[in-house]
Amino acid sequence: MDFSRESLDREFPSRLSTIQMNHAAVSPLPARAVAALAEYAREVSTRGPLAFPGWTARTAALRKSAATLLGVTEELGGAGSIAIVPNTTYGLSLVAQGLEWRPGDVVVTTESEFPANLTPWLDLARYGVEIRRIPTRDGAFTAEEVFAACDARTRLVSLSLVAYHTGFVAPAAEVGAFCRANGIAFGLDAIQAVGAIPVDVVALGADYLAADGHKWMLGPEGCGLFFTTPSLRARLRPPSGWLNLKRTNPAQYDVGDRPEYVEDATKFEIGAPPTPGVYALHASIGLLLEAGSAVIGERIRAVIAVLEEGLPRLGWEPVLHGQAIRSGILSARPPAGTDPRRAMRHLESNRVACSARAGFLRLSPHAGNDPEEAVRALDLLARL
Repeated sequence: MDFSRESLDREFPSRLSTIQMNHAAVSPLPARAVAALAEYAREVSTRGPLAFPGWTARTAALRKSAATLLGVTEELGGAGSIAIVPNTTYGLSLVAQGLEWRPGDVVVTTESEFPANLTPWLDLARYGVEIRRIPTRDGAFTAEEVFAACDARTRLVSLSLVAYHTGFVAPAAEVGAFCRANGIAFGLDAIQAVGAIPVDVVALGADYLAADGHKWMLGPEGCGLFFTTPSLRARLRPPSGWLNLKRTNPAQYDVGDRPEYVEDATKFEIGAPPTPGVYALHASIGLLLEAGSAVIGERIRAVIAVLEEGLPRLGWEPVLHGQAIRSGILSARPPAGTDPRRAMRHLESNRVACSARAGFLRLSPHAGNDPEEAVRALDLLARL
C-alpha cells in the first residue's frame, strides 16, 4: 500500500484538524474501520438476526488476520489459537484464573507494570502465590534480572512487551527462551506493541499474549486479541459460558449436568462476541497488513526522530534506552519546575493529542503522522 499523504488523509481525516500523538491511549479509527462499523449497523437495521452468518464469517476472518499479524503458525494452531476478548485485562485474567495454583508458586513480573498486568497476579495471594516484581529504570530492565528472579518455584513470567509509560521494549525473546528451557510459562501484555512494532509469538517464545485493539491496532475499544499455545490452553480452565460449549449444532442449548467446552481458543469466548468491534478491528488489521510493519516502523521512527532531536533544545529529556527496536512511544522528562500535565493541556488546547504518564510527557505517533506534525508539537512546547 502507498502511504502517500493523500491516502493518509483518506484513512485519517481527523489528522486535518487534530494532530494525533496519543495512540498509546486511544487511537483514531481509520476510515475503513468507520465504514466497517457503518456496514454492521446497516446489516443490523435492515436484516436483524438474518445477518448472523455474515457476523460469524467476519469473526473467523478476524481470527485469521490476527494470526497473520502475530505470526501464529499452523503448528501453533493458526487462527484456532486466537480468541476475541473484550480487552487486555480480560485475556490476562483468563490465565490467572484458569491455571491451577499451589501455595508457594511464584509469578515474576516488574515493578512498573500497568495494572492490567499486575492485579490479576496480586489476586493470587489468596492461594499462597508469591509475586516477585523486579526493579526497573524508567521502565527498563534486563533479561538477566528476570532470570535472577526465577527459581524452581516459578510457574509464570508475565511482562509488558512495551512499557506503557516510557516505551521500553522488553527483552522478550531472551526471556521466552529461558522460560521454555526451564519449564516456566511466559506471557505478554502486548497492547502497546501490536500494530506499532513487529510481534512474532514464535520468535518471542510466548505461551500467551493479550492486546486490546484500540491503541496501535487502530481499532475500537472493547475488542481485543488473546493468543494461547495449544499446550498452555489445555492447562487453562475455561470460564463458564454457553458459546464455548461443545455442541453438535448451533441450536443445541441443553447442556446437561456436565457441560463440555471446546478445545480451541474459542473456549475463552463465553457469550456473544463484540461484533461491531470485530467488523472494525478486522478492517484496521487489514490496513496494518497492507502497509506492512516495515513501512509502519519507518514512518513512526521518522516522526520520533524529529521529537528526539528537538525536545532537548527545549529542556525536555527524552527517555531513551539505546535499543535496536524502538516502540511508538517517546516520553520525555520535563524541565525543572514544569508540570507535564500542564504541557499536555497546552498541547491539547492547540489540537495536539498526547498524554502525561508517571511524571513524563508521552508522545505516541503512528503511521498516520508525519515529521511536520512533530515540528508543530515542538513549536507549541517552545511557547509553553
